[in-house]
Amino acid sequence: MRCLLLASLLLLLSIPVRAETVYRDEQTLWQDTVWQGDVLVDGILTVAPGVTLEIRPGTTVRFTRNDSNGDRIGEHELFIQGILQAHGTGEEPILFTSAESEPHPGDWGAINMMASNGENLLEHCRIEYGYRGFHAHFASARLAESTFRYNRRGAQFQESTVDIVDCRFVDNFNGLQFRDSTVTISRSLVSGGYWGIRCVYTTLHLFDTEVTDNMINGVNLRDSEVTVQRCRIAHNRRGLYLQRTQSDVSDNTIESNSEHGIFLEDSDGSIARNRVAGNGRAGFRVIDSPVSIVDNNIVGNDEYGLINDGESDLDIRGNWWGTSDVEALQALLRDGRDRSGVGIVRLLDPLSEARF
Repeated sequence: MRCLLLASLLLLLSIPVRAETVYRDEQTLWQDTVWQGDVLVDGILTVAPGVTLEIRPGTTVRFTRNDSNGDRIGEHELFIQGILQAHGTGEEPILFTSAESEPHPGDWGAINMMASNGENLLEHCRIEYGYRGFHAHFASARLAESTFRYNRRGAQFQESTVDIVDCRFVDNFNGLQFRDSTVTISRSLVSGGYWGIRCVYTTLHLFDTEVTDNMINGVNLRDSEVTVQRCRIAHNRRGLYLQRTQSDVSDNTIESNSEHGIFLEDSDGSIARNRVAGNGRAGFRVIDSPVSIVDNNIVGNDEYGLINDGESDLDIRGNWWGTSDVEALQALLRDGRDRSGVGIVRLLDPLSEARF
């Protein structure tokens, strides 16, 4: 009897008892619903097609942990097939978090959107300790002035259209990863993960954003199209890594990455008016990429300004390399003059001083 009483008490302690609204097991919202106050999700809650879930400022939504297969990924979550409108404010943000007394990344599943193409909005929200803080498939959403932290993946989506503005993705295992999507990220911070931004088969517009202190690559795109403008990409392993990607990269600061500032592989486009400085291995590493590299400041990189590791020759025009001395300029290059089977780099019209 004593053992039974103790077990009952422990069960009660593991679930918040102050929640004003509780959903257990598998439930579905079949009509428009408003949340305010404390909400507990102890299961999988579906918002049916055509139904709107509105969450008002100051609401706290907690998810209990349930890991039925032992993979350390919690399964309780919100599954949105209708519309989610989470309207927090700066003074009263909405919190999505774990119900556990000692929370860990992956305690719960995700704010999960499936075939949800209405006006989905997360504004002034904090999303933490999920497997995927925000996840979307065949959906559209706007994420604004929100913080994603301590998740396995801050955000992940496929075949979706997502607009992200004034958000912070900090201290997640991975910041953002997506594929087959159209994504705009502006005035945001992606920091403290293994990967910062990682995507394939995507059109990405990245503006006025900082991508810093990620252990692997800051921004990594494959088979995509990307515009990167007025960003700071710093203190990652590689700053910007483009594979088979069409690019427009301009007016950025790409500095102090431990390996390469910009790594181009089978990619095309324009790299102009950037400051590429203080990177550990090289400012640029280029493999068979007929890209235009013009009017950049490529200075103070530890070993080389530019490494050509492809078979093709490169014509690099009108950049500032920190010196006008011909011998010093040549020492900043690693190309076919050093190794056989590799193209040479021709520095055409190098600048005599920095332009910005």
